[in-house]
Amino acid sequence: MTIKILAIFFLIILFFLLSKSADLIVVNLKKTGEKLRIRIFVLGIILGIMTSTPEMTIGINSALAGVSDMSFGNLIGGIVVMFALILGFSSILNRKIKTEKKSWTFLITLITLFIPLILAFKGRLDEIDGIIMILSYIAMIYILYNKNKRLDIPKIEIVNIKEITKHVFFILIGIILLILISDLIVKTTIFALEGYNISPFIIGLIFYSLGTNLPELIIAIRSFRRNVEELSLSNLIGSSLGNVLMLGILSFLKPINIEINISYFFLMLFLISLFILIYIFYRTDQLLSRKEGYVLILMYLIFIGGQIIIQFSS
Repeated sequence: MTIKILAIFFLIILFFLLSKSADLIVVNLKKTGEKLRIRIFVLGIILGIMTSTPEMTIGINSALAGVSDMSFGNLIGGIVVMFALILGFSSILNRKIKTEKKSWTFLITLITLFIPLILAFKGRLDEIDGIIMILSYIAMIYILYNKNKRLDIPKIEIVNIKEITKHVFFILIGIILLILISDLIVKTTIFALEGYNISPFIIGLIFYSLGTNLPELIIAIRSFRRNVEELSLSNLIGSSLGNVLMLGILSFLKPINIEINISYFFLMLFLISLFILIYIFYRTDQLLSRKEGYVLILMYLIFIGGQIIIQFSS
């Protein structure tokens, strides 16, 4: 028992280091984009993929450890964390997050994020499903690009090559750390939960999804400390779409088996309710208010509570 308690504390440290490693990537990638004057849209897509790197590395290591459904729970749970917990937390801190008048692209984005759950309904994600998710991601990026292609792109000026090289070096260091730490997290979690009747799907859905999305939560806190009145949804959208891409890649490389049970149906029902609610918030008054942020936080707590009740009653 003492060893398992120490394993839990070790996990907390590992998740902290994981978030710092991901933050190392995000910060240096952002600085590189600013130096090269890459427009916000392109930068947001890159950030979305990079902040999904922890989920990708954990997914690969989960597959190698024989618990591939953990990666599915982690990636889908990450979408729940971003659109319920982090978006709600950001709305509370920043008071008002402005949205756009035209909401059809946002609606298509939400539908794209729900595709993995539809494909997984048969209890398995295979190579074909992986291709569908990858193509869905590409199609969504194409739609977003067409929407933003009229934006003015400033010309690239002469930059300090040494400074850019330094940022790229730190990005590579962050990726290496993510791979090593995620491997330790998978192995330590499997050891700590031995003897407990907790499914790998639930582990990924609740615990891993929260731990691997700490960078987005840190970004929300930083925006509050810097007195930023509004927070763009592009980072969360990019990260969530990145999760779909990662899940597609993992499914293509190695099929993922998913247990279709009460927990899965509750997840589907919750995501449908959450997306409808967010879409309504998105369209009303062209902003996300602090009150709506509290509602999203409450939704996340209901989700966690419901999954815990289902887990221990089964």
